[in-house]
Amino acid sequence: MTPSITLMVPIRAQAEHGARVKQRLVEMAELTRRESGNIFYTVHEVENRPAMFLVYEQWRDQAALDFHMKQDYLRQFLEESRAWLVEEIAGLFCREI
Repeated sequence: MTPSITLMVPIRAQAEHGARVKQRLVEMAELTRRESGNIFYTVHEVENRPAMFLVYEQWRDQAALDFHMKQDYLRQFLEESRAWLVEEIAGLFCREI
């Protein structure tokens, strides 16, 4: 059996864009959870840091993650958010121990 893929994705918005990024992340989560290869997808706001978010996601396999990365809503967010973020988005691939 192919192991699932787990990602943690820290996202740091510029303070003035925190509310916009939060809204978009919530919208994307709803769409992402509908994808058949998604096991879970949760968005967290870091306490006492309203412009800092953490997306915790798990995918059935690489094909499911590849499908997700091609979705128009995700590609649009990645493009738009470049102007709203402190740093480029870089997911951390994780494995359970």
